[in-house]
Amino acid sequence: MPTNLRLTADEQDALRKKAIEINKLLVKQGMQPLRDSELAHKILEKSISYAEVTASGEIVLMIE
Repeated sequence: MPTNLRLTADEQDALRKKAIEINKLLVKQGMQPLRDSELAHKILEKSISYAEVTASGEIVLMIE
């Protein structure tokens, strides 16, 4: 398994925007903001167990 993951420009932009959104909320709550890479790790950690494949081969997140 590779230890590096390349993100497209659109993925980087989406992650950056989400990081800004989340970090504003964290700061309001008196907590430390997250780096973009830390946020990406948290998102993967929280969502990976919900990843499934549909009959048509599409990857989806099945939230209970």
